[in-house]
Amino acid sequence: MPLKETQALLALLYTDETFREAFFRAPLERARQFGLGEAEAESFAHIDPAAVARFADCLKGKRTLDARKTLPLTHTALGARFDRELFAAISGPPRPGRHRADAAALAARLARAEPQWIGDLARFELAFVEAGARHNCFALRFFRYPVAEIAEQLAYGAAPGATRRPSVGVWLRLFGSRLFYFLA
Repeated sequence: MPLKETQALLALLYTDETFREAFFRAPLERARQFGLGEAEAESFAHIDPAAVARFADCLKGKRTLDARKTLPLTHTALGARFDRELFAAISGPPRPGRHRADAAALAARLARAEPQWIGDLARFELAFVEAGARHNCFALRFFRYPVAEIAEQLAYGAAPGATRRPSVGVWLRLFGSRLFYFLA
């Protein structure tokens, strides 16, 4: 069985719901499109859709847990809505740097969400994650809301009551040294 083609097909089956639905409507045809021979395509045609869906849900759950760890305050602020927003923001197989890529996709989606400060909060947390992953970093981010105050309120269990007030954040790391940041 050709390994590369098999892996590509399995990755889409487990991570892309639209592809999965299309695959199970015509499994032989879809498997052949991946360059699989008749025997391999036939074996894919007998895969249990329920088993694939269960495994796909497990993978989604793992991505959700990782995203919650990456953006903990955003998760706190959104509560149960976090998972729905994340699933709407990501699709397909995970990309390299999956945690950051999923968090970035969620932050981009939340830029248009309510409350309006939630997108700023996600970008604020994401800035720490991105800066922390680099050996050298200078990042400048502008926010529409006082994200440091929002983060502090959430960290202490209070409901954020943010009014629109621009703020700016600077993240700096040189040659693998300690990460410095400044918020104003």
